Amino acid sequence: MRYISLIQGEFWALKRNRRMWMFILMMLGMAAVYALDAQDGGTFVPMVLVVTIYTGTWQMTVNSLVEEKERRTLEALLVTPARPLEIIGAKATVGVLLAALLSAVILLLFRQPPRSPLVLLAGLGLAIGFATASGALIGIVARDLKTSSLYRTPVLALLVGATIVPWQESGWAIAEIMRWLPTRPVQELLWGGWTGAPVPLTRNSAVMLFYTLLLLAVDARMLRQQATQR
Repeated sequence: MRYISLIQGEFWALKRNRRMWMFILMMLGMAAVYALDAQDGGTFVPMVLVVTIYTGTWQMTVNSLVEEKERRTLEALLVTPARPLEIIGAKATVGVLLAALLSAVILLLFRQPPRSPLVLLAGLGLAIGFATASGALIGIVARDLKTSSLYRTPVLALLVGATIVPWQESGWAIAEIMRWLPTRPVQELLWGGWTGAPVPLTRNSAVMLFYTLLLLAVDARMLRQQATQR
């Protein structure tokens, strides 16, 4: 019941978030344009999905945490019996559901079934999980919306930019390094899931799970520290 109450509060906040609704319309419009003009869905679909998932989930998770800080309601949450991971999970749930819904609509707009649905689903789930954990970290570190923009803008640009690069087509030495960072694995899974090309599912999933769980552990620890300092 405690977790459900936290989620209900996040849905109530989403209803009043006009910026998020504008973002949703913008992402759907961009996907529709790509779906009409794109001849190479293997390139455009992963790119649109990555931009939508990372930007949307980050917006929801970061803004939710920072706005709680500005209203000083996060302090009240931290002294309740709610665990740090419950607070993070509740705030991320809306972003996760939103990203999943937008991803489904985008795939429908391209009017083509994915060649490897399970691989694509794995890529979507891992991308959403990592975006949630990394967005929560920015929201915990930032003091207000202004400082959160200073943190998230360059980090998000770097993350999205490095993820949408078609690393599987590159022979650069750096492409091998990117296999072990939370960028190329997501791109390969989404690309392979859409096109049916073989990709290392187990390795890519393990890499993304490692970074996601590590970030969640750091998020929970930082929230505990903030709670003990009050």
